[in-house]
Amino acid sequence: MAEPYTLIRVVDTETTGLTDPKELVEIGWTDVRYFPMQGWAIESGPHARLVNPGMPITAGAKSAHHLFDEDVADGMPPDEARGLVSAGADYIACHNLAYDGPLLKSGKPGICTFKCAKEVYPNLDSHKNGAIWYALGLGGGAKQMEPVHRAGPDSWTTAHILLDLLRVLAVETMVDISANPLRLLKMNFGKHAGTPFSELPTDYLDWILHKSDMKSDPDKADVVHTARLEWVKRTSDPGRSQTQQQVREPEQDPDAWRKEMERR
Repeated sequence: MAEPYTLIRVVDTETTGLTDPKELVEIGWTDVRYFPMQGWAIESGPHARLVNPGMPITAGAKSAHHLFDEDVADGMPPDEARGLVSAGADYIACHNLAYDGPLLKSGKPGICTFKCAKEVYPNLDSHKNGAIWYALGLGGGAKQMEPVHRAGPDSWTTAHILLDLLRVLAVETMVDISANPLRLLKMNFGKHAGTPFSELPTDYLDWILHKSDMKSDPDKADVVHTARLEWVKRTSDPGRSQTQQQVREPEQDPDAWRKEMERR
């Protein structure tokens, strides 16, 4: 359980473009705090500040957030914006921590609501923050969600997704999920493309983990991670054969948090 008054700052960024070098043009945040008598709740937000990136905004970025160089000319410096959103926060949460985290440079424990949502709601047709919002019935047409693709409203949407995730996941579990590659539902290439990992032949999982060169390929990190979790699940099952129980890479039970949920 979180300590009383723990603060998770939910942050979203708009940037000069998707590729490096890139910089902030807007930063938005919504604060989620743990109150002793109430539990997790939104404390304030959404907030937003324009940022002068010191470099031109690409056409592709303009088409998404509709911010132009002249709009941000009087914005705060990027490092000042980073300091603003980091101050006082115990955790930083973003819907795409892999993208936003390096831009924020907060040094705080990070939560990726996208990865956590993929774990908790694996069967949604989309895991974009707006899609999750509507799929879960978190509300409809809220003014705080507008304008779309802007940092403040997007942080507010993500904060509500975070609140729903916090009903079933501890903060520490979310940090752990966020630090690991994605767990995939289905194999996404090769002869077993489209097959759920739970239905892959055990010898194919063995090949991925122990015979292929995927472990050295950063682009295959999600596949290797998911195969390892499925391998551990199968080989730790006492009902399986002795051959299947030969664990080559002992791991902590990756589904411990799910079992804890079932006991509640």
